[in-house]
Amino acid sequence: MKKLIAVCLPTLLLSACVIHLGHSAAAEDLNHEERQLQLNAAGLTELKAETEAGDLKIIGVKGLNQIEVSADLYSSEDRPFTLSLEKQGSAAVLKAIGGPCTGICTGSSAYADLIVKVPAELALTLQDGSGDIQIEGLSADLVIEDGSGNLTLQGGNNLVLEDGSGNASLTQLTGNLSVEDGSGDLFIQQVAGTVLVEDGSGGVDIRQVKGMVSVSDGSGDIRVQQAGGFSLLDDGSGELNMEQINGPVSLDKD
Repeated sequence: MKKLIAVCLPTLLLSACVIHLGHSAAAEDLNHEERQLQLNAAGLTELKAETEAGDLKIIGVKGLNQIEVSADLYSSEDRPFTLSLEKQGSAAVLKAIGGPCTGICTGSSAYADLIVKVPAELALTLQDGSGDIQIEGLSADLVIEDGSGNLTLQGGNNLVLEDGSGNASLTQLTGNLSVEDGSGDLFIQQVAGTVLVEDGSGGVDIRQVKGMVSVSDGSGDIRVQQAGGFSLLDDGSGELNMEQINGPVSLDKD
């Protein structure tokens, strides 16, 4: 089982390293196009987004009455990229998808860097391929499937996250958090509900959770500070540091 470290040790040193390569070199053989899309948000309750390669920023704005997309597209004739935004029932559907290679393809794959502004109260369902993601200002439920790249999220109610590789920072949630994490460091802070983490590899740092924190760990250090309780469901390798746990504590003994 993990070695239990004494209270009040220095802050956990997260060990995983993710290197994110810039697009500049990769875009040399691609054409650049700037595009703007808008959609009236009247009657909408959710944004459903499917994005492949490229960086993505989603900003919730109080009082905004439309969805606004600013895109930098990098593509070519034999490596096309499709960008669309349309209403389907009560959902806005955003797609930024690279098409199949046509002919003999060499060079870089197509991608799109997106900035998306939405009304703050919209729920979000996101399926993302690769690239960094930044989400802020949302207040409703979030469901995110992230392939690779770093994720920074601030705000939201309940969050369900399936994360492949890359570091993730998740803060200021008013509901519950459930995370299935592949590799990379995981930082969680200020969650009003419960936290459930299934961790593959990388450090886990969890702070200021009002509810129960439950962790199933593969490898990497774990730190839990200021939580309503803590349960170690499965024990991998790495050190465990607990501070200010204001509730029941259960540690895996296998």
